[in-house]
Formats: sequence, structure tokens, C-alpha cells
Amino acid sequence: MLRFTRPAAAFVPLLVVAVLSGCGAPPKKSTATGQRLMPGPTGSSRPPTPSYQAPRAVAPPPPLAPAPVVQPVPKSPSQPTPVPQPVPATVPAQPAARQQWIPLQTWAAQMGLPAPVRVSPNAFQIRSTAGAFQLTLGTRAASWNGYKFHLGFAPVATNSVPFIHTLDAEKNLAPLLQANRPVQRGRGVIVIDPGHGGIEVGTKSVLGNQFEKTYTLDWAQRLKPLLEARGWKVVLTRTSDRTVELPERVLIAEQHQADIFLSLHLNAAAAGAAGLETYCLTPAGMASTLTRNYPDPANIVLPGNSQDFQNLHLAMRVHRSLLQNVGMADRGVQRARFMAVLKTQQRPAILIEAGYLSDRNEAKNLASEAYRQKLALAVAKALE
Repeated sequence: MLRFTRPAAAFVPLLVVAVLSGCGAPPKKSTATGQRLMPGPTGSSRPPTPSYQAPRAVAPPPPLAPAPVVQPVPKSPSQPTPVPQPVPATVPAQPAARQQWIPLQTWAAQMGLPAPVRVSPNAFQIRSTAGAFQLTLGTRAASWNGYKFHLGFAPVATNSVPFIHTLDAEKNLAPLLQANRPVQRGRGVIVIDPGHGGIEVGTKSVLGNQFEKTYTLDWAQRLKPLLEARGWKVVLTRTSDRTVELPERVLIAEQHQADIFLSLHLNAAAAGAAGLETYCLTPAGMASTLTRNYPDPANIVLPGNSQDFQNLHLAMRVHRSLLQNVGMADRGVQRARFMAVLKTQQRPAILIEAGYLSDRNEAKNLASEAYRQKLALAVAKALE
């Protein structure tokens, strides 16, 4: 689970949920942001389905297709504006004014791909050498080769012509066209961040007195030699059961000039939630898929947004490998802006939630050393 900072008033709804769920353990912090939470399922509840509001989009200029197309109705948010950040970082310049929506067929032609094919009344598919995209009108949920991810804007249609937002074309679809290419190594240094530790126990297993912090450290220690055998120099943010503050975790990556940062976590929620979620930073101009009721300002550029392309590329490679080699339910590659270990990074960085300790079946799996070895091997394979 994750840690985050929030005003004291934010504890009221969390406490109510914890009491109702029967949670009676001492409070803990979430590793993503620093806020103290109640351990157990409701202390880190995630909705089974990400909630978001469909953005409004401005009417686009005439599409590039030979025949004119009526402009889409939605209106998009204004272009993001960079703001100063608390860590030294180069804030990317904002893109010049450009059309906000583009016909899906036009984008496919620009990328040298075949025209989209309607596979249901509201769904369209585009095939490429990297795999097939499937996009559905009116929803941000999408898939690549059957693996779930989320767009920043729901596709729209006018006169049966589907349109996608240009930010999605740039920040979501383009990186996935490269997903079969290996991750760039640079200096060959990777930082593995076992979530929680010390007084920060993380979420508690529904099966008994086992905590997230123990499992994530074991997972990281199993992953280290597998990555080293593949030529990586591996640094762990902790090698024992000790408390590591969020700024220190990011600083370790800076000090070692890491090429990649992976934060390992386990999840918890209300009954019924299970499966894998892989998080990367939300690009500027888009809404996140997970906010936990925290502000989600789309009009700022965070330091980690300099890695938007590489973030999604890394996230999908790891997400796909875990699904292929471990066999969890697919809850998709998700976007979040509040996670402290992601937003100030100067390198591709992702956070993996590899199952729910609040689910009895997944808790049983995670208690197995053999299963945690499978988790480690799946991540290592993604980074070959």
C-alpha cells in the first residue's frame, strides 16, 4: 500500500471506513505519500474500477481526411502550465497550440498503420506489428494486446467517425507501439524500492499476522540476483526491516544515478478486489485514474513528467510480464499524480501493486515463497 500526506481533516472518512470494516490495528503510514492510515483492507481501499470524470473537449479544426467531418462535441482541458517544483528538475516546456482531437483513422495513417476496424457498435481496433489496440467510444478503458490501460480522454465520434485526443496519441498509444523493445539501460543501474519497512508495516494479510513490509522486502531480495544475472547493477532502498522516508527513497535513486526505479507494493481494499495494478505518473493535461480524493491538478508539469513516454513503456512491459508469468487478474496500467516516489523522479519509475492481501486467495499465494519467487522472476524477465 501507499503513503501520502494529507491534512488532518482527511482522517475522518478514513476512520469511519476502518471502524465499519472491523479494523482495529494501530495506524500506519502509506508508502506513496506519507499519510498515516489504518492497516487492513479499508485503510488502503481502492475501488475495483478507477473513477474519473469524462473531460470536455474543444471543437477541433477540420480533420485531415479528404471529406470534412463534423467536429466532436466534448471540450478538453486547457493546455498544462508548468510550475516550480521542490526538487531540482527541468520542467518540460509546454507544447505549442495544436488541435485537440484527431480522427483515429488519421492517426493510424500518420503512424503507418492500417485503418481502424469497427469490432462492435462502439469499439474500434487498430493492428500494428507491436500488437492490437482496442478503443471504445465513451470510456477511457482501453487495451493493448488484451492488456488493460487507461486513456486520458474517452474517444468520441461524430457521424460514425471516431476521434482520439492528441495527448492520448502522444502519451499512451505511441509508447505502446514500442512496448516490445527492451528497456534502455544507460549506466545499467536499477533501484528496487521494497515498500514500507520498520514502523511502516503496510497492509496486513487477511489470513493473519503478516504484513506488506515483510513480503515486499523478500520480493526485492529475490529480484536482486535475478537482475544482476541479467547485467544490471541493483541498489535496494532498504535491505532490512527499517523505516525509510519517501524523500530518502528518491534520493537513493539520484545518488546512484539510476536508470530505472521500481517500487514494490501489495494492495488491500474492500471485499471482492483482487489482481495486479501497475502505476506510473499521470501526464500533464490528463486526469488520473486514482486520486484517493486528493487534488489532481492537470495543469501542472511535475519533474517525473519528463519521463512520460518511458514511464508507460516500462509499466506495460512489467505489467504484461507479471500477467504472463504469474497469472493474476488484470486491473490495468493505472495513472496517479499523488505518489511521492513517482512524481519527483528523473528516470522511468513505476509502482507495482502485485495483488491484494485483503483477498484470501491472493493472501494465500503471497504467503508462499515459491509464489514470491515467481513475482521476482516475472519482473526480471520484463527487464531483459
